[in-house]
Amino acid sequence: MSQLVISALGDPTHTAGLVKDPDLTVGPDDVLVAMEAAPINPVETLFANGWYPIQPQLPAVLGAEGVGRVVRAGENAAALTGKRVVVISPYRQGVFGDQVVVPAGNTVTVPEGVDGHQLSMLSINPLTAYLLLNDYVTLRPGEWVAQNLGNSGVGRSVIALAKHAGVRTLSIVRRAEVADELRALGADDVLVDGPDLSIAERPRLAFDGVGGPGGDVLAGALAPGGTLVSYSAVTGESPRLPLGPLVFGGLAHRGLWIGNWLAATPRAEIERVYAELAGLVADGTLYVPVEATYPLDQYERALEHANRPGRTGKILFTFEG
Repeated sequence: MSQLVISALGDPTHTAGLVKDPDLTVGPDDVLVAMEAAPINPVETLFANGWYPIQPQLPAVLGAEGVGRVVRAGENAAALTGKRVVVISPYRQGVFGDQVVVPAGNTVTVPEGVDGHQLSMLSINPLTAYLLLNDYVTLRPGEWVAQNLGNSGVGRSVIALAKHAGVRTLSIVRRAEVADELRALGADDVLVDGPDLSIAERPRLAFDGVGGPGGDVLAGALAPGGTLVSYSAVTGESPRLPLGPLVFGGLAHRGLWIGNWLAATPRAEIERVYAELAGLVADGTLYVPVEATYPLDQYERALEHANRPGRTGKILFTFEG
């Protein structure tokens, strides 16, 4: 029985190590989850370096999301025993372990017989895409949304969910070789980023996951009164917004972190949204490619692979649990 734990702040490729036979004491409101699969997300690096809103209490278990089965539950959570669950509320607990103790309220039950690799990625990227599409502008079928980082897990989920709703997507990518792949997924238009990038559509809503100049490009393409939502900044830079659209065009700039939504939303609504997303995973609407899986004891190779440029899919830990 092992967990992947950081003992100091810094790059997890240097600060993480396996802890054997960890404390698995289950409190009255907790569940013990035998993990099935868990993806490596960029948030692992943010958390490990202390750059995330939730700070690690060292030593801290890595892993922001995953799927598993409840094998033991506290007295106030007994009804979850034996249930298949995804862990939500990123980094209020770590999940990179054969078994992990999780507050019962930070889990949502999911169906049997659905691909565990896909379910393991349910709680962050698909939820982010769902909120981007539903919480800011009421879109009509046939309308456009624009996004950068189109090949990311969020970008792919935006394309799939928008297509399901009849909304058209313009996606900006950094590599030409992924454009056809996104078109096959259902993207209506795919543009390759560069100095000559020009956007003809004038959407009312756009999503920035790049930061820096990425927000400038999207903001400049929005219709007057449009809304730009920032949910990430892979460049590490704050979005740059052009003065003209901001002042004269009435641009609205919003930010999204799913932690805020989870904290403010009634439990019944959280369960409803995740049930809808799990159903879309089950029927194949939501799908993110997996490039490789690793057992936990190969964590050094897995973390290196997750940070490798030019990946075409997610890197997952898989467990025997």
